[in-house]
Amino acid sequence: MPFKHILLPLDSSALAEQAITHAISLARQCGADIHLLHVQKPPSHVDEHCADPVDWRLRRAEIRSYLNGVSEKITAQGVDVTLAIVEGRPAEQIVEYCEKNSIDLVVITAYGKGGISRFDFGSTAQKVFSGAGRSFLVVRPGEASLAEEKTAYKRILVSMDGSPRSEWVACHVASLMRGQEVEIILLQVIAVPEMPRRMPITREEHATREKFVECNRRAAEAYLEEIANQLKNGIKVRPRLLIAQNVAERIYATAAEEGVDLIAMSAHDWHTGAQQVTGTLCHTVICQSNLPVLVFQDLPDAQLQSLRTGGEFCQQSHLALAQDGSAHS
Repeated sequence: MPFKHILLPLDSSALAEQAITHAISLARQCGADIHLLHVQKPPSHVDEHCADPVDWRLRRAEIRSYLNGVSEKITAQGVDVTLAIVEGRPAEQIVEYCEKNSIDLVVITAYGKGGISRFDFGSTAQKVFSGAGRSFLVVRPGEASLAEEKTAYKRILVSMDGSPRSEWVACHVASLMRGQEVEIILLQVIAVPEMPRRMPITREEHATREKFVECNRRAAEAYLEEIANQLKNGIKVRPRLLIAQNVAERIYATAAEEGVDLIAMSAHDWHTGAQQVTGTLCHTVICQSNLPVLVFQDLPDAQLQSLRTGGEFCQQSHLALAQDGSAHS
C-alpha cells in the first residue's frame, strides 16, 4: 500500500476540519494510521515576563480536548490515531513532523484559520506543499468535501500522460480501491501543438498539425486500453481520451463533468520533468480545481532536498510499469 502514516494538521477551524473525512477514507483504504497535529502559537518573545503560564496551560488543555474529540470520531471508523501538539510556526513544524515521523501523505485544506482569500492557497498550505516533499491531498473547503457519513470514494479520475509516473499513480489508485464499488476514469488529454505567430498558419501547416495530433490520438487510445485492461480486477476502469489546447483546464473541467469525488495525479508530468517539487500541470490543476486532488510525490528524498536548496542531483533510477500491472522503482 502506498500510504502507512497520514498526517492531518488541524488548527481548530471549521475550514481545516473539512479534510477529516478525506483522511479517514484514505486511511481505511490503506490500513494506515492518522497523526493529528496542532501547532500552538508560542508565548510572545517581546517580553518574557508578559507570558501568562496559566493562560498557556489553559490553551494547551483546550487544544488537547479538541484533538481528543476529533480522535474519538476517527477511531470510531476503525482507524488508529496519534495526537501531537507542538509549538512554533505552523508550516515549519508540519514539515519537521513529517520528517521525524515518516509521514508519507499529508491531508490538508487549501485554507485554514486565516480564512478563504483571493490567493489559491493559504500561506501554510503553500509552504507545506513545497517544503514537505510528501504526497499530499489538498481539499478545497466548501466545494466538494465528503459528507460526514460518507467515507468512501465512488468515482476517481486519474490523469494519464503516457509516462511511467502516471502509470505508477494509476497502479496505486487501483490497489487502494481494489474490492470497492468504485469507478476509475483514466483520462489522457492530447495537447494541440501551439503555433504562435502574427499571421495565420497555412493550410499545409494546419494539415501537419492535424496529422501530428491524430498520430498521438491513435497511440494514446491503444495505450489507455492496455493500461485499463491491466488494472481491471474487481473494479471498474474506464479510459477516456480528449483533445484540447489547454490540458490542465480540460482535466479539472472533465472531472467536474464526470462528477468524480477525487482527482489523482503525479506531482510531475511527462513534459515538465522533475525540475520542481510539483510540475506546472499539477500546480495548475490543484490551483483551479474545486475537487480534492491527491498528488503522488515520486521523487527520492535526496532530489527533493536538492530542489529545495537549489543544489544539483543526479537521477539514477526511474519508474517503470511491470508486465503484471504493478509499478517498481
